[in-house]
Amino acid sequence: AMHQIRKSFPLRLEFSEPEQLCRTFGWFMKTVNNGFEDLEEVIEKLTDNKQERITKDQEMRVGDTDDAKEEEKEEGDDGEAEDDNIKQQINQKRKNQKPIGTKTQLSALNLEIISRTHPINLSFTDPSSIGDEQPRLGAVDEDGRQNYIHDEKSLRNNPPTFHLDDEVKAKTCASHDSTYKMLTERVAVDLDTHNLLESQAKKPNGKPRARIFCTVYTIAANHDRLPPILQTWGPRCDGFMVASDKTDPELKTVNIRHEGEEAYGNIWQKVRAIWKYVYDNYYEEGYDWFHIGGDDLYVLVENLRLYLESDEIILAANGGKTLPVGGEEEATPLFLGRRFKEQGNEERIFNSGGSGYTMNRAALKALVVDAFPTCMPHLETFAEDVMVAQCLRNKVQVFPYDTKDEEGSERYMPFDPATHLTYTIPKDPKKFENDWYANYSIDIKEGFEHCSKRSVAFHYIKPPLMNRMHAILYGHCR
Repeated sequence: AMHQIRKSFPLRLEFSEPEQLCRTFGWFMKTVNNGFEDLEEVIEKLTDNKQERITKDQEMRVGDTDDAKEEEKEEGDDGEAEDDNIKQQINQKRKNQKPIGTKTQLSALNLEIISRTHPINLSFTDPSSIGDEQPRLGAVDEDGRQNYIHDEKSLRNNPPTFHLDDEVKAKTCASHDSTYKMLTERVAVDLDTHNLLESQAKKPNGKPRARIFCTVYTIAANHDRLPPILQTWGPRCDGFMVASDKTDPELKTVNIRHEGEEAYGNIWQKVRAIWKYVYDNYYEEGYDWFHIGGDDLYVLVENLRLYLESDEIILAANGGKTLPVGGEEEATPLFLGRRFKEQGNEERIFNSGGSGYTMNRAALKALVVDAFPTCMPHLETFAEDVMVAQCLRNKVQVFPYDTKDEEGSERYMPFDPATHLTYTIPKDPKKFENDWYANYSIDIKEGFEHCSKRSVAFHYIKPPLMNRMHAILYGHCR
């Protein structure tokens, strides 16, 4: 065991080779390595290297024979209490530790972003105790009965089949246009890593995958846009729901009532009601992340999940200094998406609603419980994405996280693949001034590098294009 430990990480050991005798892991950390600061690194490496550790029911033990026999008499039943003390030491040291178990470090920008907010306790707060002046109107079923709760797992459990007949497939795959080029030469779904992690998660004591709840908002007049979503990316979410003004279990739509009329100019009230409904009914159902967007959204769910599981995001959600050790009761709220400068104003950065935005549990609770009650509760506007960012910024100091990849390419894309491939930043100052996308964007690139290789979402994807993108990305055109 000692040989394996020394291969994994350096320890300050100043005694000769030990025999394999009986000491607790707590004794080892307390007596031998009492100067070792990163206790979490030891625990993580011993846990991950299952082939190199002693069986689960054995404890880590080192020492020489005489000392072991003597101290075993003294330890008795104190082993468990000693290990509990070690866990308490870990929790106390977490704030002062450097990142462990990963070489990842957050950018200076993202460290600044998360340092401006505060951790949110993850326990559920009863809506009746929030003191929200705007009443929750809930949802109704297809017959108008109140208190309807949608089965968000129904699509995942019974996904429809994605199928293209030969004629449509031939047309879909034949053209090697800009869309095809972006999705074959740049953007791809990382299925290899996804499948590997899925396989590992199914093993005994396997690490569970991040669970994502996806919401699409629409209206009954646009329900014809939903079948492609249900057949392509929707079932890949762990939970899925379509917020509409008409409930249809077959289409997974839910009539979530809200203040004011059902109109484009009142989407802010619609989204407020959606997030309240999601928090009230699904916050405690084991979901880690919540994504929302319109009915012309295409999400590369595997890429999104891998991004949310990355050391960077796990580190950020734990305050940016150290990785979590498990069982944390609070988290840093994270608000992920495509960062835009409202009217070019860097003081009013928001996440574009086009490609959707993603929040962890802490951010969802901060938005619904802490921000919504006093943040523009009766305003009518179409700019729901701007308003969500404003509420998070002004009420709980949560700012949009920079989601660019390591190459500076964007992950959340507000247009379709072809548009991003062919877009060029205006060189003429006057043209630049009149180009809203150039003014709203923050340090974007051109051509293939505009989009991350592991992009997570695209916008303005109508049904034919959605089917085509899915066919290209998932090998139906091979």
